[in-house]
Parts: sequence; C-alpha cells; structure tokens
Amino acid sequence: MTRTAEETARILIKLFHLSFDQDYDEPYRLTWPQLRSLAAVPRLSDAFLKEVNTELSEYGRTLIVLNNSLLIARENDLDHYRFVPDRILEEFLPNGNESADNDDQDEPEDVDI
Repeated sequence: MTRTAEETARILIKLFHLSFDQDYDEPYRLTWPQLRSLAAVPRLSDAFLKEVNTELSEYGRTLIVLNNSLLIARENDLDHYRFVPDRILEEFLPNGNESADNDDQDEPEDVDI
C-alpha cells in the first residue's frame, strides 16, 4: 500500500531518533531504493519529495537530495557550514558591482528539490 508524504515523513523522523552506527538523533542518509521502499512507490517524483520535505520541515528536519542518496538532517546540523559573505558574492554578480543587499535577504529562495 502506497504511503502518503506525511506518513513517509513520520517514518523518517522516527528513524532520526533510532540508534544505529552507534549514533542517534544525528543526520543520516538513505538510498533512493530505500526511500522508494519506505514510501511503497515505484518512482519518487519531485512533487512527492517536495511534500515529504514540507512535512519534515514542520518538525525542524529537512530532506537534502543528493545524486546517490538522500540526507535527513535538522537545520541546525548545518550551522557549522559557512555562509558566503556579500562582499565575495558581489565579485560574481553579472555587473560585478551590484549589491547583494536587498530587503528580503533572509527569505529563502524557492528551490525545487
């Protein structure tokens, strides 16, 4: 029986809290076939992955799509990664002198998974 995105997300959250590889409450990866099996679907569509990610985000988790696997993590698991400063980003803007400062700089861009 095919699972909904909400049901699949709940399972992914439960897995987050289980202990395996001598860790618990840590980010983990799944293979594409593993997620297809959990969701009981023959193919994982972009729309389904986006729905799963939306459900996960309500619990402070995120689904990061990689080429050979999928990463389930909390946003704060990624806090130690650096942000690109505006002064460096400006070097790569089309005109080279446009400012990266704008009113909605804290709003996330719409990115399809």
